[in-house]
Amino acid sequence: MSAPAEVAGAAERLGATVPAPIEHPFSGAVEVRWIAPARLPDACRLLRDAGYFFESLTCVDRLAAHGAFELIYTFNRFEAPPPARVAWRVWAPLGQAVPTVRDVFGAADWNEREAWELYGVVFSGHPHLTWLLLPEGTEWRPLLKSFTAPPPSEFDDSLHAPAPAAPDDQPAHS
Repeated sequence: MSAPAEVAGAAERLGATVPAPIEHPFSGAVEVRWIAPARLPDACRLLRDAGYFFESLTCVDRLAAHGAFELIYTFNRFEAPPPARVAWRVWAPLGQAVPTVRDVFGAADWNEREAWELYGVVFSGHPHLTWLLLPEGTEWRPLLKSFTAPPPSEFDDSLHAPAPAAPDDQPAHS
């Protein structure tokens, strides 16, 4: 088992790390590194081989200010004394795909599909980017900061809801 600092150092020696594209603090992890998108699967393999598991993928909409998404992958391990959480931060410019890490950590499958569906981030090599929560073919991304409201659709029950009954039309309760 490698300590978080050892794994982060290995990512640097691998050439997977890049300078921070933005200065924004991050807390909740012992080691945090910015990872080049193309080297993300390699950096994740380092963690997997060191006994870490995939915890989560978080997407941050930084489109208005920077034209990109910030993806935050967090990893942890059971066998280490706490704290052992490692975070890989990935800068994903709008319109550029990020390689999937699903083949390294199968648990990332759902998280990548969710980021694709709710933000529009594309994960190259992902074999199953399909809808999870929204109707198939939805053209809007509800977690973007620019999102205001979905257009009316056949799935919106409020468009065809009957008018509420008047108070005297209510049956008496016994």
